[in-house]
Formats: sequence, structure tokens, C-alpha cells
Amino acid sequence: MMVVGCKKCGLYDAQQQECYWFRKRLTSDEVAMSNNCSYFIEIIYEDGEPLTPYQHTLLKMDDLASKKMQGPI
Repeated sequence: MMVVGCKKCGLYDAQQQECYWFRKRLTSDEVAMSNNCSYFIEIIYEDGEPLTPYQHTLLKMDDLASKKMQGPI
């Protein structure tokens, strides 16, 4: 798994310095230590524009919900 941080995550709003998943502002120290977040999602572009952090949050929620249904029967 590649090590990445908040600044390359679709859930992170760089202008507000806020993570939409955790719904909180992140300090510079937290961003620097964010190399192994379970909720990381690559920034997705549509028509040359990145999706908003809110749209990325919805996609990540759907992704996690679909994984919950997998397992032995």
C-alpha cells in the first residue's frame, strides 16, 4: 500500500483545513502524521474538475457499505 497523506485525499478540504470524514479541522501536525488513514480516497475528477469533499464522502460511504455485505453465508 502506498503511503499518502491528507493533502492528496478527496475527503480533505485544503482551504478549510478540514477532513469531511471526521468533520474536524486538522492541525499541521495531524496532517503531517496522516500517512495511514483507513478512509483515504484518491481525488476523483469529472470533466476536468475535482469532485467536492462532500461528493468524495458519499462515494466512500457507499464503498464501505458495500464491503460490509461481503463474507461467509
